[in-house]
Amino acid sequence: MKNILIIGYSSRNIACSAMDAGYNVYAIDAFCDRDLEYNTCKCHALMEEDIHKVDREEIVRIMDNFETDFDGVVLGSGFENLEREIFDCPVLNNSVRQMRTVSDKKCFAEELQKLGIPHPETHVATNPPQINTPMILKPAIGGGGIFNKIVTSADELEYQIDNICKAGNFKPDELILQEVIPGTAASVSMISDGKQATTIAVNEQLIGIAWLTNMPFAYCGNITPMQTAHEKEMIEICKKLCKHFELKGSNGMDFIITEKGPLILEINARFQGSLDSVEIATGINLFQAHVDAFKGMLPEKPKYQRWGGRTILYASEKPVTVRKQISEVFGRGRFADIPKSGYEAFPDEPVVSILAEGNSRSDVIGYMKEQAKMLHKIM
Repeated sequence: MKNILIIGYSSRNIACSAMDAGYNVYAIDAFCDRDLEYNTCKCHALMEEDIHKVDREEIVRIMDNFETDFDGVVLGSGFENLEREIFDCPVLNNSVRQMRTVSDKKCFAEELQKLGIPHPETHVATNPPQINTPMILKPAIGGGGIFNKIVTSADELEYQIDNICKAGNFKPDELILQEVIPGTAASVSMISDGKQATTIAVNEQLIGIAWLTNMPFAYCGNITPMQTAHEKEMIEICKKLCKHFELKGSNGMDFIITEKGPLILEINARFQGSLDSVEIATGINLFQAHVDAFKGMLPEKPKYQRWGGRTILYASEKPVTVRKQISEVFGRGRFADIPKSGYEAFPDEPVVSILAEGNSRSDVIGYMKEQAKMLHKIM
C-alpha cells in the first residue's frame, strides 16, 4: 500500500499523519489549506462546489483528474457514508451500515439503552417530551456543536427547529433533543480490529471556549492527556462498544463526566479532531495504527510523553480576510489548517488551528491562549 486517497471536510490532520508514515497522499478536501497542499502529492478543494451537494460522480471525476492508481482510501468527517462501490481499492473505514448506526444519535441512544450503558435522555425533536427543564436541540448526525441550541419551552423549540433547519440545511426530523447535563467534556481515542481494541489516549475536549469562539457549544479542540478518576470506567465502556459494533481502525468516543460518573454522548467511527494532540502527547502515528488495524494488528497502549494540544480559532463578529501580514504570522508559528492568502472566514467560521506541546496542561493552554490573543490583535 503506497498511494492513499483521503476524502474529508477537513482532512489536513489525517494527510499529515499519513505523510509522516511514508505514504504518497492525495486529498479531496473542503479547503485545501496551505499545509494540506504541502503534505500531499495533489489535493483538490471543494470550496467551489456546494459541499453538501457533492455526489459520487463529482468524486469520481476528481479522482480521475489525479491520474493515479490508489491502493487505499480513507474517508474523513462529512464523507463517511460515501458509497464504497465507486472505489476500486480497499476503503479503510467502518461500513456504511455501521456508520448509520453509530452516527445517528437517536439510533445510538437506543443501542446504549439495550446495552445498559449510561447516556443522556434522547428524543426526536419532532416528537418531544414535555419540556420542564432546559434541553439541548442538535442535529442527529454531525454538526460540530455549532448548531446546538438550548430550549426551555415548546414555543422556543419550534422557533429553534426552524432556525437550525435554515442555517444547516437540515430537515426537522433530523434533529434531536437531549437533556442538558452539567459536566466536563472528554473523549477516548481507540484503535480496534473488529473484535478487540487498544486505548490510545483520554482527551480533554474544549467546547465553546470564549477566547476561541462566540458559539457556546462549538468544538474548539483537545488537550491530551486528560487526567480523570473515571478513566478506567470510560475505557471499559469504549472497549465494550468497539466490540459490540465491530468497529475497525481509529474510533473516538465522546463523554460528559458528571458528578455521578461518565455518560457517553456519541461515537466518531473515523479519524477524530483529537488526532494532533494525541500524536503530540504519545508519539504514536495514528494513521499507521489505523491501517494496521485493518490487517488485524493492534498497537500496545502508548505512554504519554508530554502534553499536547490543538485549538481552533473562529472568526468572531466580523469576517476575517487572510492578508499578507496574517499569512506571514501563520508561517512562523505552531499553526495548522493554514488558509491561503485571500481566504475569507465569515463570523463563526474557522480561521486556523493552534498546536502546542509542553510539560503540563498549563504550559499547553497558556501557549495557545497567547497565540490566540496575538492573532485576535492582528485580525
